[in-house]
Amino acid sequence: MTELIPTKATFAPGEPVEVEVRGDAAVVSLWRLERQVAEVEPVNGVARFLAQPEGGYGVEGGGATSALDVLADPLSRARYGFVARYDAGRAVDGVIDNVRRLHLNAVQFYDWMYRHARLVPPQDDFEDALGQTISLDTVRRLASAIGEAGSSPMAYAAVYAVGKEAWPEWEPEGLFRADGTPWMLGDFLWNVDPSAERWVSHFVDDLRSALDAVEFKGFHLDQYGAPKRALRRDGSVVELEEAFPALLERLAVDVPGARMIFNNVNDFPTWTTARATQSAIYIEVWAPSVRLGQLADIVTKARSYAPDKAVILAAYLSSYRGDEAAASAAERLQHAVVFSHGGTVLLHGEERNVLTEAYYVSNKQISEESGDAARRCYDFAVRYGDLLFDRESVDVTHTVLAGENLELKVEAPVRVSIDCEPGALWARVIRTKLGLLVSLIDLSAQEDDLWDGPKRPSAPLRGVRVAVERVRPDAPRFDFAEPDEAPGLARLDASFDGRHDVVELPPFGPWAFVLIREDAS
Repeated sequence: MTELIPTKATFAPGEPVEVEVRGDAAVVSLWRLERQVAEVEPVNGVARFLAQPEGGYGVEGGGATSALDVLADPLSRARYGFVARYDAGRAVDGVIDNVRRLHLNAVQFYDWMYRHARLVPPQDDFEDALGQTISLDTVRRLASAIGEAGSSPMAYAAVYAVGKEAWPEWEPEGLFRADGTPWMLGDFLWNVDPSAERWVSHFVDDLRSALDAVEFKGFHLDQYGAPKRALRRDGSVVELEEAFPALLERLAVDVPGARMIFNNVNDFPTWTTARATQSAIYIEVWAPSVRLGQLADIVTKARSYAPDKAVILAAYLSSYRGDEAAASAAERLQHAVVFSHGGTVLLHGEERNVLTEAYYVSNKQISEESGDAARRCYDFAVRYGDLLFDRESVDVTHTVLAGENLELKVEAPVRVSIDCEPGALWARVIRTKLGLLVSLIDLSAQEDDLWDGPKRPSAPLRGVRVAVERVRPDAPRFDFAEPDEAPGLARLDASFDGRHDVVELPPFGPWAFVLIREDAS
């Protein structure tokens, strides 16, 4: 069996594009949408292409497929992963394979640090605040290798947390409840005021020290979602929705060159931080946002705050602790919803592992079968990033499809809905620079729309038809793609019913799209 793996998570403009070939492939081809742009014979197991313009590309050869993209700023289409194990002597090759295979162009180094209020350890080998054994040498080797693989190693740092050993020093800057008790996370972290000058100065120095110690490209800045408002020791109120963006602006000045990604826990306070100086909008999703449609809404709203930034959701799949096939089906639906709305999900990391909870050390290794299903989703999103992450796209579903609208029709042997509903085929229409994109997500076999609930694996859905009202004398071009069996754009033959051009789609599940272009030959 042949496998194609790009040598980097993302390539830079002007940089030759390389794909490792594991197995046999006489030739490897590079595709941009439906057009083959290059074809080469691998040399010593590597297919080498000339530098390509910015955008997403498909890779095909030896019966295998992959994808890659070329971006001036990789985080403009951020695909976030994680590492959380740093034992001495750990090999890094498995992590790097995963970074390249899933095109993870940013990697969060979760709990790599000595203490929350002192990131860099006094010696290379140590135990962290929760007793995990860590080697700073391993952290360094991972960061260096991830950087060489075209990804950005991002160091975890909590913006306002101190441990028991540091609380006496920072209690004057603490955050308190109305009854005078301090705000804490669990029983081991105390919250301090992220706008207090003494703390901010210390935090800046701590981040600079981390950059000096390890080849990090930036920081994942964490908070805990509560408090949203709190008291200082003097009784004055701290509005965290104001303090967080102010801190981001301060860090942009005092830690120049470092990329920052701030955690908006349960969407708080995205409305103020989205426009602040940071590299992407990151939202950790919790109840009451438990439905797939709510993930879509969160991404759409975040993109409206700052259209120039990528949106990343952290939506942990606890269902992977149970039936893995049902969890993998849930993951595929999660990716279909989030990718099709122009966002991505932090879920995968380590060597072939997924997150099941907020403590990343407790991740779960998954099977090769589940890993391959995830890879196909990531490949699809990268290959068609020019469509899915088009920042000028407009959702026109409610103006062209269903009800009184006759411009576009979707017919299927199951119920068709323009809303995310269990038991239905969810149809959406996006107007992109390249044409109308009809996204189809099959929920017809599902009894609920909970994103973290186990799901029934989708059988291929057959007999779906898409029709578009003809505007010009000639029929438009219809191209079809889906992540599993037909990742390359396939042209569909249309019939004309006197008003609409109609195509019948190949079987698919659980996600496919049709690109309709009036001006394409």
